[in-house]
Amino acid sequence: MKKTICKIAVLLMTLVLSAFVIVGCGGQTGKAQAEVLESSSTKVVIKINQADENATLISAMDYLKGEGKLQFEKSGDGMIMSINGVQNPADWSSCWMLYTSDSEMSNVEWGTTEYNGQTYGSAILGAETLPITAGSIYVFVFESFS
Repeated sequence: MKKTICKIAVLLMTLVLSAFVIVGCGGQTGKAQAEVLESSSTKVVIKINQADENATLISAMDYLKGEGKLQFEKSGDGMIMSINGVQNPADWSSCWMLYTSDSEMSNVEWGTTEYNGQTYGSAILGAETLPITAGSIYVFVFESFS
């Protein structure tokens, strides 16, 4: 059941990303500055300090990668496949799920996570297309479904 939920979440993110490509929302991504508030093998918490108008979460992640504070790999379709060396297994029994403090870009019905006494909803878009704002928090959680 949980394995199916992860696969559905991946499919939904892929479909949304494809829709953005089809309608031509591409354009250049803006720049962002961020910091890692927490980093473990199962959770990475990112706070956005500055973000241009067109910045997405991947902009902030690229910034952190350039600063040597975050490592990640993504697939050709933009799906985050590993963070700091922890990779999604091929059978999708576990995967990196994304949550945010931005209530306009999250859905609590899709799932929630807790960080520092706050509840964060599941992000409605993937890291490549998720618009970010200064002050927002983004939480990647490596969740197991087996």
